[in-house]
Amino acid sequence: MIETKNKAGAAQNAKLPASLQHIANALQNEKELKPSTVSKIIKEAGVQPKDLEPWADFDHPVADSYGRKMAFKGGHFEIMVMSWRPGDFAAIHDHGHTQWGAVQIFGAAEHATFRVEDGFISTLARWTVKPGDIIGVGHSLVHQMGNPSSDAFFLSLHVYGDVGDIENVTGDARVFDLENNTVQRVDGGVFFALPPGAVKRTEPGPTPDFPTRLRHMTELIRRLRKMESRGVNNSGKDLQAVVKDAFSEEYRPKLLRCLRANTDENDHQNNSIYWRTLNREMQETAKLQNILKGQQRAADHFHKYAELYDALICQPCLDGFMRGYLLFFSKKYKVGFAEKTLISLGCGTALVEQFMMDELGMKYENLYGIDISKAMVQEANRRIQADVGDVLTLDPSIRMWDLAFSGLNVFHYLDHARLEEAIQKTAAIIKPGGYFIGDFITPDHIRWYPNVVYSADQKVISLRTPRLIEEDGRMFQESEIINIGFLGGEMEVSYAGKHKRFLPPVNRIRNYFEKAFGGKVELYDAHSLEVVPEWADSCRSTRYVVVAQKRG
Repeated sequence: MIETKNKAGAAQNAKLPASLQHIANALQNEKELKPSTVSKIIKEAGVQPKDLEPWADFDHPVADSYGRKMAFKGGHFEIMVMSWRPGDFAAIHDHGHTQWGAVQIFGAAEHATFRVEDGFISTLARWTVKPGDIIGVGHSLVHQMGNPSSDAFFLSLHVYGDVGDIENVTGDARVFDLENNTVQRVDGGVFFALPPGAVKRTEPGPTPDFPTRLRHMTELIRRLRKMESRGVNNSGKDLQAVVKDAFSEEYRPKLLRCLRANTDENDHQNNSIYWRTLNREMQETAKLQNILKGQQRAADHFHKYAELYDALICQPCLDGFMRGYLLFFSKKYKVGFAEKTLISLGCGTALVEQFMMDELGMKYENLYGIDISKAMVQEANRRIQADVGDVLTLDPSIRMWDLAFSGLNVFHYLDHARLEEAIQKTAAIIKPGGYFIGDFITPDHIRWYPNVVYSADQKVISLRTPRLIEEDGRMFQESEIINIGFLGGEMEVSYAGKHKRFLPPVNRIRNYFEKAFGGKVELYDAHSLEVVPEWADSCRSTRYVVVAQKRG
């Protein structure tokens, strides 16, 4: 029998490309290996993608999560080739009886590893591999890989082995069904939405943390959509029911617990690996939800943000410091809003302007706002007169104003090369003796900037990843923003993109206003309302208010 197997193996080996023959020969008499040793053997073999093409299966059934073909079967090891179409993803799985092995990937695959411990499963890491990378496989490895590309096809080489001869090295593999917290035992492909007949048995599985379950459900929905589009959904799963469950509001407490466990008392993340994973999985969910709703992400990044802005940003900032500095300004500078005209530069949703009318006596007919975001202006027009407009196009020949206001550091979003010009344009449309009041951020604002922002009822959550970047000697704070809303009975995720803010020195802002207004300019900490000295580079809260009076 052994002689017959050896002859069959030799016949198989002779049909292999030289690189795969090298691997088969190296493993033929070795049964106790380490993943690092197998990885070294594969690297020495010099495998090329063309060597795997005889086993390519890009036309695999849509119910299969990827193509899977055996290239060589030894007594105690297997060499397989997997084919990855755009969007193909394996389910989270282990490798059954496999004790050692390695995978070489010939494309920009996404790869994730997981920890299964004490009845829980969580994502250890998720990253994009480089074509040609080799990943070792041990018996305890639980992982997932797939092709996130929208147009690229690629192959991967898989070598799995056991310490003794076995019929199916990868048999009795665990597929983690995180929809139901079960484990499916399978002898074939580790696919999503397996039909009942492909599952040997099920057993209780680990409970996933929030991002791990969310990504599982996202990929499950993607696979089910492909299956249903071809009329081959024999999994017993109902797509709409899966979608409803995936984004149910009942998972909000779990998200909140995960966030609290991975942030400090100032809402700064304290687990960078978890933070990257959560943001990556949320972005994938946002993409999927846009597709489910038949939407493309709007060029105006505030298209969804505008709807959430008041609860998430504007109301907390109004209550936290803006109300205080506006009242302070009115009292200290003896400005009665009821008798004044005011233009709001970057009015957003006009919640602050509503406060001016309700509590400071500002008259509706004397108040006007502009914002570059059409979505924001649509929200603002529910409260005030507002139009889409740009500070850089302000024209004093059209109208002059008693007051100009700009809240929530709008000027930092302007083209840095035209910041001084924008301040000059602002001064030009203010009447002599009139005032500008607005808030700005210091260059070290990132030390305060939280990674998580909550609405008061915690039904709107914003994930923020800031970083400082330097461009041509100028400093910017770039923030990537993902917003999560639970306002309509289900979770809705929107990717708001990356927003860059110019961080000029505090004294440069002071000097720009002094030059443009020709009158008195004073700076105050936006929270404490303490004077910011001329020599200061920052202030305690990292937010400051500029009050500039135009020379009469």
